[in-house]
Amino acid sequence: MRRTVLTLAALCLAGCSWLNDDKGWIVDRSDDYLTAAEGPPLEVPEGLTGAAIVDTMPIAPVTSTVRHADLSAKVPPPELIYARDEGEGVKIQKLGDTRWLLISQPPAIVWPKVKQFFADNGVPIAMEQPEAGRLDTAWLAIDRATARDVVRLTILQGKDAVAILTGDDRVQVLIEQGIRDRSSEIHLRYQNDSKSIPLLDTLPGQSDELDIETKLLNELGAYVAANVADGTVSYVARNISTQNKATIESDAQNLPVLHLNLDFDRAWATVNQALDEAQIPITDMDRSGAIFYVTVSERVLNQEKQPGIFTRWMHSDHKQPVEIRMLPGKPGYQVTLFDGTGARLNAELAEQILIMIREFAA
Repeated sequence: MRRTVLTLAALCLAGCSWLNDDKGWIVDRSDDYLTAAEGPPLEVPEGLTGAAIVDTMPIAPVTSTVRHADLSAKVPPPELIYARDEGEGVKIQKLGDTRWLLISQPPAIVWPKVKQFFADNGVPIAMEQPEAGRLDTAWLAIDRATARDVVRLTILQGKDAVAILTGDDRVQVLIEQGIRDRSSEIHLRYQNDSKSIPLLDTLPGQSDELDIETKLLNELGAYVAANVADGTVSYVARNISTQNKATIESDAQNLPVLHLNLDFDRAWATVNQALDEAQIPITDMDRSGAIFYVTVSERVLNQEKQPGIFTRWMHSDHKQPVEIRMLPGKPGYQVTLFDGTGARLNAELAEQILIMIREFAA
């Protein structure tokens, strides 16, 4: 019996290799897509209409990445994914007097968490625009008798510290798509109606009291990080994700550029921080001319293929001087790359560097 079973198993294995051979009965067609061509359009017979014919599985347009490699002779490699510090899901970013929360989740997930934060603290919402990521609380008449929740206590303590004795208070929130994919930014403003003229449609440039804004951001960030309202996705807030702050596009010369939908200070700080995180050494910089002078090495660009100690000792690491110029765009700025001679950097190398800047940016 054992000999019979072993003999049958051997025959099955041999048969599988024969059947899978291209000259056998079963042909391997896993690579056929590489030579596939588009077929003719569907012809509707005369007297009928094609109004009901729709694509049941449409492919959404992808604008965040532009592949510039020559694909005529080889299968394109996948886009590199660089190692990033994703350990902290929520952190406060600061640029000058501006602060915001950076969260490693898309806006459609962050939106219901922000709403739940105010609901859990008994703070009513007066205005919400999910598609724009905007939310305003109602005006709150806060005193020591009513301040029992985190929001009211934080505002009351902040007002006591700067001797604000009158006026009602409210909080305004703006949730935006972050620079990285599947990330969000939460901008928050505190207003007291005795100190400023309330703005209805737009977020003011700064809070009436920066210290209150900072403490409210801390409380909101701690709430989101605790995953109190985890697992909820907002369908109406899904469109916030389409307003990207960083996209790789092609310019008029069909060369890649990184478009940053940011003001100059934020764009300059973003590129500077990304270069530092990616360990790309900056040899010089000209802020007035919006230029970074860097040296890019093969070792930095190929972080997923780190060689061993002996290989690193034997390998000559090629280094390329690069000028990173921030040119005005509409809106924001376009990050454009040049080589050491002032000519545009070749497309494949430029795209690889721009992807690295985008992935390490915050």
